[in-house]
Amino acid sequence: MHFCRPLLEEVLLLDLNVGVQVFFRLSDVTRYSATIITANENTIVIRANEDIPSKIAKGDQLVIAASETDFYTEVISRDDSMMSLKRLWSDRRGYFRVDDVFPVACKKVMAETSIKKSKMISGYADQSVDLTMPEEFVHPQLWKMLHDINAKLNLVLERLNLQGEGFLQAEDRKVNLSATGLKVTTDEKADMGDNVEIKMLLPTYPPTGILAHGRVVRVEDKGNGEYELSLHFVDMDETIRDEIIQYALNRQREIIRMQRQQE
Repeated sequence: MHFCRPLLEEVLLLDLNVGVQVFFRLSDVTRYSATIITANENTIVIRANEDIPSKIAKGDQLVIAASETDFYTEVISRDDSMMSLKRLWSDRRGYFRVDDVFPVACKKVMAETSIKKSKMISGYADQSVDLTMPEEFVHPQLWKMLHDINAKLNLVLERLNLQGEGFLQAEDRKVNLSATGLKVTTDEKADMGDNVEIKMLLPTYPPTGILAHGRVVRVEDKGNGEYELSLHFVDMDETIRDEIIQYALNRQREIIRMQRQQE
């Protein structure tokens, strides 16, 4: 899938042509109009079309809404109405994105804490073991019994592996999953810019546990001690990202198939 990325970047840049009118925001509450001055794969320069708060300064994170794409950026510099922004990531709505329910656990990580590398833990059912019954010396019923024992051992090892990594303690939650981030409602309070450890148990066969880290780019207080966090994956291994993409695509197809059957 890596060969698609340059083309995708080229498509996304079409939303940022010079002179295009866009909106930017610090939060979902207030939006400000602006014009694209220059844009490339690394930086975006905009000129605000209206008065903007003086508090917007270097290091702040802004969301640029252009056409069908949201560009998440960080302010590099500001000179009155002109701002130079560093692109963090882009999210084309609907691209590799799916609404789903599966076990997720989120834990805020302190800034000074060393962030673990993302990793993926799969079950044992996909390991290729030659279980072809030999032609001689083994009774068919004995071979079937050995085959069943092997399968059960794999299930036990799979469960122990996932349990040891803490995935089985995760609760089912409604999520919006994409190749670049996750939206999830949790009782873990967090603020914009916080780092969060994410444990997801994708309901594949065998189950796939994913340990990842995300940066909070949006928080909504849902009340009753719950918070909807929008997280952007940080330092995600590309093999793991491809696994998430493949899962999202398969789940999208499954949902579409179910909807067609109901019509």
